[in-house]
Amino acid sequence: MKSNYLKTAAALLCIVAFIAALGWAGDVDFTEQCILHMSCEEYDTIKTTLTQQKGYEPSERDIARWWAEHNR
Repeated sequence: MKSNYLKTAAALLCIVAFIAALGWAGDVDFTEQCILHMSCEEYDTIKTTLTQQKGYEPSERDIARWWAEHNR
C-alpha cells in the first residue's frame, strides 16, 4: 500500500515539474521572440523608460512584457 502511494506521489510530482518546465520554457520563448521583433531603437527607448519608472535597470522579460502590452 505504501509503495503505491509513493509511486503515485512521485508520478504527480513529475507531472507538476514537467508542466512547470513547459511554463518556464514558454515564458523564455515569449521574451526572446518579443526582443527579436523590436528594433534596437525601440529596445533602448523602452529600457530607458522602464529604468526611469522603476529606478533600476529592467530585465529583458520586463522589456518584452511592456512591449507586448503597448504594441497590440
